[in-house]
Amino acid sequence: MQSLEDIIVRFNIDPSHSLKQQNAEHYEQSQTYYTTCWYVEKDEKQHVVARYRSWSNQAKIPPYRAQIGWERYSPTGTLIEREVQYSKQEDGVTLH
Repeated sequence: MQSLEDIIVRFNIDPSHSLKQQNAEHYEQSQTYYTTCWYVEKDEKQHVVARYRSWSNQAKIPPYRAQIGWERYSPTGTLIEREVQYSKQEDGVTLH
């Protein structure tokens, strides 16, 4: 996963707010390695502004596909925004 500073940029956190990682889970299942992290954003008065889930899934077998993504939730748990990216093998590139 990325550094907290990278996550702050990715989530576009207001500079006057704080972002703290709440937990992280790492596990392997069906030849795929999964990582999920939860974050909480608070304003200057320490009120929760949003919660975030960031994840990555990396296959351990060819073609080694990966998925990364994140979601922004309101303080009440409503999904506000979601972004998911998938790896793509370049044409002509083969792993041995």
